[in-house]
Amino acid sequence: FARGGTTNAADESSSSRTCGQTREHIVLSRGLGVTQFVVAVNKLDAADPAWSKERFEYIRSSVLAFLKENGFKEKKITFVPVSGLTGVNVSREGKMEDETGWKALRKWYKGPTLVEALDGFTPAKREFEKPLRVIVTDVSSEGKNVTVRGRVVQGFVRMGDGIVVLPVGDEANVVRVERGKAINEGASPYSFAATPAAAASPNGGGGSSQTIEKEIDDIPELQNCALAGDIVEASLSGIDPARLSPGCVICHPHPSLRPQVKRRFEARVLVMERLAVPIIRGSQVLLHMHSIDVPAVLNKLVSSEKRGSRDAKPRLNPRVLTGGVTATVEITLSERLVIEESNECKSLGRFVLRRGGDTIAVGLIDKVLD
Repeated sequence: FARGGTTNAADESSSSRTCGQTREHIVLSRGLGVTQFVVAVNKLDAADPAWSKERFEYIRSSVLAFLKENGFKEKKITFVPVSGLTGVNVSREGKMEDETGWKALRKWYKGPTLVEALDGFTPAKREFEKPLRVIVTDVSSEGKNVTVRGRVVQGFVRMGDGIVVLPVGDEANVVRVERGKAINEGASPYSFAATPAAAASPNGGGGSSQTIEKEIDDIPELQNCALAGDIVEASLSGIDPARLSPGCVICHPHPSLRPQVKRRFEARVLVMERLAVPIIRGSQVLLHMHSIDVPAVLNKLVSSEKRGSRDAKPRLNPRVLTGGVTATVEITLSERLVIEESNECKSLGRFVLRRGGDTIAVGLIDKVLD
């Protein structure tokens, strides 16, 4: 990260087009709903002098200012100096191959390691009470049944439930449910690998996710059940595997509990700062949402305003959208997709727009149109 926009000398030509890869990732993260940040300041052992506190503070102040400009709260941002090559301050476990580096760093840094900082994230709220939504990421055949893997973004699914797969609209039955859970106290709660060797691993650690897993396992009603926030593997019967593909959404079969399958919607978008070509009505883009991407057209520019200008009135029916503005637009997709307003389902209401290999905007769906 540098003020001129370059984050890597070997990639200067591409990063300069988007005002720096770090900056682009920050804007994307904010647009996609990220609220907590760990910034790993890598290669600090290569600074002059090595493990320079002044260099770390310079990078910290530069990145922190940009993070705050994009709406992140300082109390939810952690900066961690590390060396990925030597492993200094990545984790406290294992051998300290670079003891000199550890000693130099510990003279002025008393904060967490990178792993400790990641473990310190506040878990996101699980929306159990909302209608079922499972975004499929992988499909495979298994005898007479079809095995799907994905993430339960809201609601819950149990063995024996009837479900419907959208956008195709085919119904099926859930005959097996296996959710990601910790295989030992030090393992990820989203691992399906339950080998005897792994289960006997003596790794220390543990935390809130493991406590939650134990509590869930103690409730008979929640056995063979996957809840919001879980990575799930489920077997479905009564459906043709050719009708399933990554990007499909599993939901409750009742019509009132299904999301809409439409082509048009109105959305609020944040245009990236460095925009090579302004966005005009009729611009063709590629829309990315969770695990799918489809061609789309911006068929109407409803309004726009300069980001950060609280007193300025929105400009109605703008002719173009330039870099750094927020706008309300209408988008038409090339095919029908499962979409929802972002306040109803975040995962089905957030998207990214790309053109010519560059990210040009991130957005939230405000209204699904007929």
